[in-house]
Parts: sequence; C-alpha cells; structure tokens
Amino acid sequence: MVKPSRAKLFAVKFFRLAVGFIILLLIQIISDKVLKTLGLNFPPTILGLIIFALLLNFKIIPMRFMKDICDVAISILPALFVPLLVGITAYYGLIKQNLLGIVGIIILATFITMVLTAIFVDKVMEWTGKKNV
Repeated sequence: MVKPSRAKLFAVKFFRLAVGFIILLLIQIISDKVLKTLGLNFPPTILGLIIFALLLNFKIIPMRFMKDICDVAISILPALFVPLLVGITAYYGLIKQNLLGIVGIIILATFITMVLTAIFVDKVMEWTGKKNV
C-alpha cells in the first residue's frame, strides 16, 4: 500500500480546517440573523452552539470535517482569556470594592448552572431511553 505524501496530507488537513471554519462561521451568521429577525434578546453564540450540536447529532455535518478545527480551537483557547485578565487588572479597584457580591454571584450562578444541567441531562436521558441502562 502506498503511503500518502506529506503534501497530500497537508492539503487534506488544510481542506478540513477550511471547511470546518466555514461551517462554524455560517452557523454563527445564521444564528445571529435568526435572532435579529425574530427580535429575540438571546446570545447568538448559544444558539449557534445548539444548532451545531444538533447538526452533529443528526449527522448532517460529518464529524471528520469538524475534528481538526475543534482541535485548533481548543489549542488556542487559553489565548482567548488574555482580554479577561487585562480587564481584571484595569478594573481592579472596582472589583476589590464589590468582591463579596461578585463571589456570591459566581457561587450562586455556578450552583444554578449545576442544578439546571443535572435536570437537563436527566430529561435527555429519559427522552433517549438511556436512564435505566
């Protein structure tokens, strides 16, 4: 069996990255347009994530096109937190004054998110019939 050349492997990987990026971009644009058309005040990234998950779940988008771009996105994820850290240093005084309230909101939001996630997973497991497996 003939081994594919490095150029061919690079071309395939580049194609998958490009297709994956275009798919993610289109999903983001579509979710933004849908929300603006409906006049809903909802984050387009969340709707985009829901659409993306549904498209992958129902195998409308092949996983092989998305794996490479998702690996790249995960590898650069720490760089996306740099603006957050710059913002924290810029507003240090304000954060220091309201630290107790901020920590309280973080704890409350985390608890609510955990409870809602558990309820959602339980309902999905009931819906798919995998609860008693």
